[in-house]
Amino acid sequence: MEVQIGGLVGLYGGAVIGIIAWWFGRRMAKKQRGLDELHAHIWQKARGISWFFTLASIYLLFTLIMFGMELSPAIVLAVIMVVHMTSWGFTGMILSINMNMSEPLKPSKVKFGIFIVALSVICFAILSITTGNWWFLLASVPPNTIGIIFALTPEKSSEEF
Repeated sequence: MEVQIGGLVGLYGGAVIGIIAWWFGRRMAKKQRGLDELHAHIWQKARGISWFFTLASIYLLFTLIMFGMELSPAIVLAVIMVVHMTSWGFTGMILSINMNMSEPLKPSKVKFGIFIVALSVICFAILSITTGNWWFLLASVPPNTIGIIFALTPEKSSEEF
């Protein structure tokens, strides 16, 4: 069995950087009195919502395996972990922005932005799987960015001063 140094550095380096960022963020939020009931509610709700995305990714991976695609346990676990952590982060970010705005985001805009991101990821993932070239997933970055910006940008009010 061959040890992959890059994999170990990425795995443990990512964990260390994540823990440091989490600690630093909590420290800054504590200084600004940001660790209140609203903060706890937002991130608890985000964690709950992220489990739905995780469940969907598990079903998708099981479906791929049933159709005969061979996936290693490491890839499956990595996909599940990435889906869970990114959906938790994005959901928490959306809820934080929405709860702290004077006028909340329109749910239809947020849903459409999330739809753009999901459709982009699914289409480019299918393209990557069928061609065997994982670089196609990089092509999903621009539509994902557009979807996130669309979802998180409040509408300009038509009131003139």
